[in-house]
Amino acid sequence: MHSLTPFKDLVRRRCGLHLEGLAEARLVKAIDTLQAETNVSDTSSLIAQLAQNDVLFNHFISQLTVNETYFYREPEALDWLADVHLPKRLAEKGKPLAILSAGCSSGEEPYSIAIALFERYGERAKQLFHITGGDVDQQVLSKAQQGIYSGMSFRALSPALKHRYFRPEGRRFKIEETLRQWITFRSFNVLQPNTDKIGLFDVILFRNVSIYFDESTRRDIQRHLQQLLAPNGVLLCGVTETLGNDLGVLELQQAQGVFFFQEAQASALPANDEPHDNDDEWLVPPVQVDTYSPSEDNAEFESLTSFNEALLQAHQLLNQNAFSEAAALLSKLLAQQPWSVDALLLAGLVARWQQGFMDAYDYFKRAIYVAPECWPAHFFQAELFRLGELNDAPTQRQRGYAAVIRLLDASKQADGGLTIIEPPISPGDAYFLATRHLRAQTATQGVG
Repeated sequence: MHSLTPFKDLVRRRCGLHLEGLAEARLVKAIDTLQAETNVSDTSSLIAQLAQNDVLFNHFISQLTVNETYFYREPEALDWLADVHLPKRLAEKGKPLAILSAGCSSGEEPYSIAIALFERYGERAKQLFHITGGDVDQQVLSKAQQGIYSGMSFRALSPALKHRYFRPEGRRFKIEETLRQWITFRSFNVLQPNTDKIGLFDVILFRNVSIYFDESTRRDIQRHLQQLLAPNGVLLCGVTETLGNDLGVLELQQAQGVFFFQEAQASALPANDEPHDNDDEWLVPPVQVDTYSPSEDNAEFESLTSFNEALLQAHQLLNQNAFSEAAALLSKLLAQQPWSVDALLLAGLVARWQQGFMDAYDYFKRAIYVAPECWPAHFFQAELFRLGELNDAPTQRQRGYAAVIRLLDASKQADGGLTIIEPPISPGDAYFLATRHLRAQTATQGVG
């Protein structure tokens, strides 16, 4: 059995990849392949060859990551970019805007961006935007440049978009040539980004990549990416990675339910991304580090001795149908602790009772950002769609109920990440209803 440590050290030093836990199995397999290809079994000799031969090293690296991606992954962020953020950025800065998909793997993400922009701007998109895809893995970059895909790559892409932007290539499908030639693919190491050569970007996407790095490395990567951001540029991470990348390098911001990172702004509002005459869409102010000081003009809030006590009072007000009072109290609590899962869940329930269904959706979504295990937030978010309180989105509704079932299958009495209040619905009832609604939706989709 060969020692893994020298290989881990080399890969970490060159690429920053953290090969622990389940990743070790891929490392063992890659070393076995390397030994067979080179006919060398001595660890020191293998390390020397990897260090000196870039082609060999690139082939070795390609076996260590799970290049699992697909078109239109996390579509909310893509829609926000195409429909909200980039149009405002164009109005402020002018064309062209530069977009980087860092860790682009086999190209599905940059092509998804291209499709979303082409849908909005048509042929003009190619003059308005420059799109770059970068990855350390030369093999997946080669696949991205070819633009030929099959099967699971299309699992989240609508049939209409697939028909519009891909043509059959044997049993697979090739991206339209105008989009393929639009995107620049290049070698890109997030630990050694060659900032002088690659330029500055208005948007950097670093999504579903940071799972391979430990916290120290993620901080180094963010500092490097920070150097590549144009003034007022934004960095987007994957949904489940957002809080894990809130490392103090860039400031976490939020707009219309989409989270991103940006250089700290002097203004109280995230600069240049929301109109000054409509601040209501910013549900969370920039995170403050000030200690809590009770408001002098709110006697009942001042009398509370702790955040937890205030939260329990908000819960009681909700149960008493005192929705306005509960909303006012929760607003103060969230100003103090914007990422309290308990407060976010209660705020979502209160907003729902007040017919603020989009606000409720945003609160539940933020609770899930903070605690993906928050099954009550998944449940009530799905209910918004099922009951017609929001325009139905069958995929999101199905995903929400499925998350409830998955989380409660793991632990029938899971607290859902709540630390102060009890779940507003019992785990047993939530599991039963989620199962029932999911089956009903599946049966309906199967008709005809």
